[in-house]
Amino acid sequence: MVGMKLYDTAKKDYVNFEPSDPVSIYVCGITPYDSAHLGHIFTFMTYDLLQRRLEDLGHTVHLVRNITDVDEPIYVRAKELGISYTELAERETKSFDAIMVELNFRPLFAAPKASDYINKMAMTVKQLLDSGFGYYVDNDVYFDVSKCTDFEDFSGYSQRLLKGLSAMRGGDLDRAGKRQPLDFLLWKSISDSTDPAQWDSVVGRGRPGWHIECSVMSSELLGLPIDIHGGDSDLIYPHHSAEIAQSQGMGLDTPAKYWVHVAPLLSDCEKMSKSLGNLVFAKDLLKDYRPPEIRLALMHYHHRIGGEWQPGYLDEARKLLTAIDRTSTTADSQTAKLMIEKVRTALDNDLNNIEVIEALNEFADSPKTSDKPNPDTVSIVKQTLTLLGLN
Repeated sequence: MVGMKLYDTAKKDYVNFEPSDPVSIYVCGITPYDSAHLGHIFTFMTYDLLQRRLEDLGHTVHLVRNITDVDEPIYVRAKELGISYTELAERETKSFDAIMVELNFRPLFAAPKASDYINKMAMTVKQLLDSGFGYYVDNDVYFDVSKCTDFEDFSGYSQRLLKGLSAMRGGDLDRAGKRQPLDFLLWKSISDSTDPAQWDSVVGRGRPGWHIECSVMSSELLGLPIDIHGGDSDLIYPHHSAEIAQSQGMGLDTPAKYWVHVAPLLSDCEKMSKSLGNLVFAKDLLKDYRPPEIRLALMHYHHRIGGEWQPGYLDEARKLLTAIDRTSTTADSQTAKLMIEKVRTALDNDLNNIEVIEALNEFADSPKTSDKPNPDTVSIVKQTLTLLGLN
């Protein structure tokens, strides 16, 4: 493969992407405790476009997107609703999957649930204990980040920022018995019989920490190192930094050759989140807009920049798709070929959606050259829309 450039978070620079065959991609997925919102769709559409372009180039793609059904927010939400966390997770996962199908996402290689890999996660924690990277605090197991001399390198963040983000994202900096404040949980011991999620394992009764879940699932389904690891940019630390540390504890330099992250989609100048109450749900937009219109509206944002959600992009997308459909019956094939070439070049340029939109607009504004549809033009337009998931 020649020519695709991606911005690599680890190298902090653009790199030539040199894939394996098949191409392996692991994306951190949802915690299924509420409906899919545009922040989810924007993130996962980035990797859907990447998969589509790689397939367009003739590659087989094994894209895995996990379901984090072992996590504290699910237990809290299930208790609020008066149902079991397994019922909540199953319900929201089905709802999410249905929306992804409706929005024309490519099929996944696998969508593993964390709860199906508990035993392997516990065994991996035991391996980290045996190698000296893990240690007990009471009956909980923590990872000793001092064993990784380059723990801060991946994020490039200062110690002060690392501590602040850790405190914001569930870390227990001041836990008595920890060797370093940034040491993170590998296994949570549970003795309360009423706790909703606990398993017997080689490291005691309890449940895995969040970070070990993705390390195990990516390894089991794709093998390490995978080609591309992705997810929201707020996963750079602590989640993906922890995954790199864990892989080193298992004898690997890194779990992935390339790291591709997606900036947040904002609403009211904040990242969309349940706690802020600023979510825009995909299911609500689908009442008034077709899936291609939603996808095209989201393509007004570059994946590494994100930005404030503008509902007006939906109507712009509707007009543009209508114009493309009209122009496909009046333009010559050379104009259509130029469009698809520009779209492919834009995708190869770090998945540059902004350049894709420009190419589509140029085609839609092209002058009428015929009163009869040209079969070649219609075919190329259809191919372009399929490449972008807009058909």
